[in-house]
Amino acid sequence: MRWLAVLVATLLAIGAASASPRCPPGDENFPRFGNDPALFRGAIDKVTGFEPTAQKLTGIVVPHHLLADRLVALGFRAASAHSYRRIVILSPDHFRRTAKMFATSARGYETEFGPVEADAEAVRQLRVNAPGLIEESCLFDKEHGVRALLPFVRHYFPGAKVVPVAMSVKSKRADWDALLAALLPIVTDDTLVVESTDFSHYLPQPVARRFDQQTLNVLASGNLDMIAALRQPDHADSVGALYVQTALQRRRFAAQPLVIANESSNTFAERPMEETTSYNVVLFGAAGPDFDSAAAPGSEVYYLAGDTNFGRAMKMALLDPDAAEKVRQAILAVTRGRPLIVNLEGVILPNVPAGLDGLTLAMPEDVTLRWLKALNVVAVSLANNHANDLGASGLAETARALDAAGIRHFGQGETLSLPRLDVVGLTDLDSNGAVQTRLISDDLLGRLARPDPGKAVLAMVHWGREYVAEPSPREVGLADSMRLAGAAAIVGGHPHVASTGVAALAGGDTAVVYSLGNFLFDQTAAKASGQLVEVRVFPQGTLYLRAVPIPNLFDLAARRQQPPASSGR
Repeated sequence: MRWLAVLVATLLAIGAASASPRCPPGDENFPRFGNDPALFRGAIDKVTGFEPTAQKLTGIVVPHHLLADRLVALGFRAASAHSYRRIVILSPDHFRRTAKMFATSARGYETEFGPVEADAEAVRQLRVNAPGLIEESCLFDKEHGVRALLPFVRHYFPGAKVVPVAMSVKSKRADWDALLAALLPIVTDDTLVVESTDFSHYLPQPVARRFDQQTLNVLASGNLDMIAALRQPDHADSVGALYVQTALQRRRFAAQPLVIANESSNTFAERPMEETTSYNVVLFGAAGPDFDSAAAPGSEVYYLAGDTNFGRAMKMALLDPDAAEKVRQAILAVTRGRPLIVNLEGVILPNVPAGLDGLTLAMPEDVTLRWLKALNVVAVSLANNHANDLGASGLAETARALDAAGIRHFGQGETLSLPRLDVVGLTDLDSNGAVQTRLISDDLLGRLARPDPGKAVLAMVHWGREYVAEPSPREVGLADSMRLAGAAAIVGGHPHVASTGVAALAGGDTAVVYSLGNFLFDQTAAKASGQLVEVRVFPQGTLYLRAVPIPNLFDLAARRQQPPASSGR
């Protein structure tokens, strides 16, 4: 049982670390931490089929438990298409060996794959930048937070020099900010910052899953105050490392996180463990269409898009083949053809009658279905204020067309069941011909509850005010009610303008994107904006949201300025 051999090797190394750290004589390298290169080669072999990122990464987060060796290798493999001169490693001081808040060392290391040199000048500068805060230490002789990663450094980046930083459990936010300031001058464009962190510790699986979802939602929000408030070790074994990494990436590179894996130690064990450890693999890079990653084994990736209608002026703009191709390529540059779920505004008809007023949305069947298939739209939400614009017969025509094309649809209170994810449609706004609002009742909220904790639940909700991205008190209250009902994430639409980023509620219980804005809809950038939301769903029933801006696709399609539709509701 290979997993058991890895676990035993890890535990033996940890046990050895209880001895006093020792430095070799003179300036010799620290000796090898282990003696089995096959353990690391096996991990590397497991991820050879994983595609590295096209964009150069500026940071990664990986575990240091070799039980999760595949995930350690996964993070390094993701960054491996590019080279780095320096690698900074942020690790917990597991055995409380540093007398100061942080420790480092200018000594090199012997590893299973050969020596790794320390960047002695960068280490010296780091200590000068934070006098009295960082000590030169021998603790790296046995600190597995660093030593378990060095064979991967040697394999993937053989010419890189390292700057190790061990962080005391006693350090606080003021200390983390001081370390951040000290690191900034040495983190250059050819530096990769590697955070060595295991996440929830010593918890039963259902409890660990809840803490993991909170961590994922807080990371998605990028809120440093919320990161600093995470609990150690319930959320992570080094909250300080997570805080410094996130703040450093933002300050130095304007980089954002992308979580590509979240797994439990039970994934790697043949028998369920009563107390588990959780592992995340996080990539940091500058936001943009090139910042992407393949789905990690066992995970799923979906995209959610906002208001979509192939009628009115949008139909006319897409008649030009060159313009249509530009739009298609712009969308696929983000989604890579992955499954897409859109908010379909209006009614699909074989023939759209002339003379419809500007607020009654209808779209031709042939054009609509051709575009939905071309973009790999696997489902549409009909929980909005235009699905019933032509009454029950119009809704039935829409359902017929979608069913014939094999495209799934879901309306008010209905669930779209996908691998590892349930999406529940909700609308707080009635159809165009009615004035009813506040339609989301307690009964509908109850449909967010799930007996199966292994499936994440996302509410796709139509709410809010046109051209106002910020939530009103009504949306704030509804979001909290959805949180209490069990939604791990909420993604909204209707305002025609995109909200900013991801918000985390109640310490991370739920992630919220208040408005997707427009997708394919006939309003110009002077009036509207849009974004996609990427949803990564992981094997233990957790998810991670990422908001991805998109250009105004109506403007992109129009070769000359076209007048916007009369209202757009």
